[in-house]
Amino acid sequence: MEKINIAVDGVSSSGKSTMAKDLAKEIGYIYIDSGAMYRAITLYCMQNNIINPDKTINESKLKEHLPNIDIRFKLNPETGRPDTYLNGKNVEKEIRGMEVSQLVSPVSAIGFLRKEMVKQQQKMSLNKGVVMDGRDIGTVVFPDAELKIFVSASPEIRAKRRIDELRMKGDTKTSYEEVLENIKYRDHHDQNRKESPLRKADDAITLDNSNINIEQQLQWAIDMYYNTIRKK
Repeated sequence: MEKINIAVDGVSSSGKSTMAKDLAKEIGYIYIDSGAMYRAITLYCMQNNIINPDKTINESKLKEHLPNIDIRFKLNPETGRPDTYLNGKNVEKEIRGMEVSQLVSPVSAIGFLRKEMVKQQQKMSLNKGVVMDGRDIGTVVFPDAELKIFVSASPEIRAKRRIDELRMKGDTKTSYEEVLENIKYRDHHDQNRKESPLRKADDAITLDNSNINIEQQLQWAIDMYYNTIRKK
């Protein structure tokens, strides 16, 4: 069967990564988490004093450090999903914390960084058979993707899901209100940034998953995949 590339975009904490990971596993494709790449760079900035006291980014210092940042994905045999590695260290847990979440939007809005990340992401997709999720996959990274999906849900639903995820990971300090505020901030920032703002591609299929579960979401994505394959 001829392989295609699949772009999954959507608002923060909408479940797009879960959909993309599960879909890739189900159809035997490679999954690439573009958001994890920006989160890993944000963590690197935090660890190397590239974030100023006022939470802005020292862009000249980041540009200087960029050649030293190596991001890779390795399959976790226990979960069956890829973990994110920053310069050889598994940082999957660290990059999902609230501290990174609060800083990733300004980092990911930096023009020269996005250009470099897009270049790397496009190289990963040359042989097709890739499912990638993010904010600008269908509009910038894979504008020619055969299947484009845009995932949304209400801010309140997303905040509830995010807080449940944090609790499962042992975070008992972060409040629902804090998560909801962060989600609304990221929505506004992502949709209004100058460089590759979040928007639905004209030919993307929208899924509002506010009232469906993960299994139903996956089945919907599988159906969209086979519908696309049949039309080729």
